[in-house]
Amino acid sequence: MPHHRANADAQLEAALDLLRANHQRVTEPRKAILGILSREHGPFTAEELHKRMKKDTCDLVTIYRSLAVMEESGAVRRCDFGDAAYRYEINTGDHHHHHIVCRSCHEAKTLDMCVADGLERMARQLGYTKVTHLLEVFGVCPQCQENANKQPRPHKN
Repeated sequence: MPHHRANADAQLEAALDLLRANHQRVTEPRKAILGILSREHGPFTAEELHKRMKKDTCDLVTIYRSLAVMEESGAVRRCDFGDAAYRYEINTGDHHHHHIVCRSCHEAKTLDMCVADGLERMARQLGYTKVTHLLEVFGVCPQCQENANKQPRPHKN
């Protein structure tokens, strides 16, 4: 795990540098949020981040405000899994990826490939600028499938 720790430290420093480059303050709550995101990846909701923080580090409102600033600065990326709860992960810039999300337990796993890069290239060839995309994949994970199969079926009378 020393390699993971070094990578997490490098991600944290890169995110803090992004804040500074965008003339944003590097506060203790922002460092704590980015520290969690760099070590544990996420993506996490603001509430999940708040629960992971040391007690009395900051309140939930500060987390929401900090996430907004960090997203605008490019230090974090917002994920929308269609369940009315935004989640955030550290934005390393060099590792574009998507997620597969379980429709039952809402666990998200990283998909380390992107099938939409070609579509972005085509859009640029058509003269579009500032091209981005959002892509998340949804399904039911093996654990939830197994749990569903164990549930007794209601009998029809």
